[in-house]
Amino acid sequence: MSNRPKKLIRRYQLSDMLMHWSVAVGFVLALITGYLIFFQGTSSLLDHAAGHTVRLVHRIGALLFVIAPIVYFIFSKRRFGFLTSFKWNKTDAGWLKAAPKHYFIGGDGMPPQAKYNTGQKMYYLIAVIFGFLLTVTGFALWFDWFTGAASLFMLVVHDISALVITLFFGVHIYLTIFHPHERASFNAMVTGYMEADYAAHHHEIWYNEVKDQPENNGKQPPHKEQKSYPLNF
Repeated sequence: MSNRPKKLIRRYQLSDMLMHWSVAVGFVLALITGYLIFFQGTSSLLDHAAGHTVRLVHRIGALLFVIAPIVYFIFSKRRFGFLTSFKWNKTDAGWLKAAPKHYFIGGDGMPPQAKYNTGQKMYYLIAVIFGFLLTVTGFALWFDWFTGAASLFMLVVHDISALVITLFFGVHIYLTIFHPHERASFNAMVTGYMEADYAAHHHEIWYNEVKDQPENNGKQPPHKEQKSYPLNF
């Protein structure tokens, strides 16, 4: 096994990573406390100090979840990057067609992908749509914008949105952290760099666009070698 560092490709800027991890921390805080509120019951949580703390942490997490993307949108030059979640083409259709065989049987044959593959775009699309619903209904419940049946409807939409995002978030966590061959995406969000071989295999279209950029031809930070590259989510 060679110890020579492999070539890396710049995938994320510092602003991208800060936004991502701020949203992630905010969501996890809101997720844990939200399910405590759901299973314990809102009224019972109001009866003791621990309940007040849970609700406070839930709101802090929610604010972090909402404010981080807003700040990013205002100051980042890549503020419209989320629109890639809504851009689908023939390569996405090919990915969806080949994915069942790839994941359940094994083998390659996946079509070339852009910076975000089809699975990632599906996750981002869910996050954008249900994150928006989660935010609107959450503030409606927080500030008592509605009463009666309308308030109950807000609560139902809020809980369903949280459940949908949680399911996809679980898949995302598994495939980027716990899957034995998929830590390249996680490492990229920590360091900003992705192994060039991995990028060429998983994101060939994007790799061909950026591989000759100056920032990808100079001295780069060390990166742990990875051998196998099945497609990630």
